Amino acid sequence: MEPKKFRAPFLRPAVIWKRADEVREQHPAGRSFPVEVLDLAEFDLDLELVPADGLRRLCDTEAILLGDLKTILVDKDAFTNSKQEYRLRFSVAHEIGHLILHPDVYGQVRPAGVEAWCEFFLNLPDDQYQWLELHANEFAGRLLVPPDKLKAALANAMRKAEASGFRDWNVDADKAEVALSYLASSICKPFKVSADVIKRRLRKENLWPPA
Repeated sequence: MEPKKFRAPFLRPAVIWKRADEVREQHPAGRSFPVEVLDLAEFDLDLELVPADGLRRLCDTEAILLGDLKTILVDKDAFTNSKQEYRLRFSVAHEIGHLILHPDVYGQVRPAGVEAWCEFFLNLPDDQYQWLELHANEFAGRLLVPPDKLKAALANAMRKAEASGFRDWNVDADKAEVALSYLASSICKPFKVSADVIKRRLRKENLWPPA
């Protein structure tokens, strides 16, 4: 495949959400809470997670789905460092997104090694590469943060904040952003994702700003 001629498929958010929900609901590790995404990859989807030295340094990522559609390389440091757990979880969910959404694209790319793999994707037209990444990010966020559990977690966090005297959700943009960051930080740990992921999901799921 010639990188400069590549064109990404167009996928609507609703389609991506449906695929993510199906994966989560059809597999035991997906139905757990938080979603056990590494087990989902290895045991439910039969993918091999292979630690690779220096993957982040070479490709600026913690995980890469290979063209055999059976292997995800994971940065060895991230794989063994508990402080990077949330980032690794999202990265693996992101690569599962490519597997589910872009198998034709990835199945056609068979470079000899990691550097050649990274070079291919970095040589894609910027707008087309960004489409692929946006698809996979949206998939990963929806997979790891089920909307029903997010809605319940937000309601609970808002009740606690209101009990402490905080009710300025919609006073102005600055205060609304502070409130969003505060709530996201209190919500994120049970999902084992970052506060930034929760903030994006609240907006994507039309749960923020609150009515």
